[in-house]
Amino acid sequence: ATDTLVGATFAGTEVAELVHAATVALVGKVPLDTLWHAVPSYPTVSEVWLRLLETRRP
Repeated sequence: ATDTLVGATFAGTEVAELVHAATVALVGKVPLDTLWHAVPSYPTVSEVWLRLLETRRP
């Protein structure tokens, strides 16, 4: 296991900012531990990344 994002699917309005962030994480093979240090703008829908990372916490 590489502990990196292997794909992303989004549905709904205003998903463009999520697609961009996912593309950077996927293409860059950014480890999930490193994504914790990428602070999204607030308030924004991109804060969903924090919620997704929280599901991976031990």
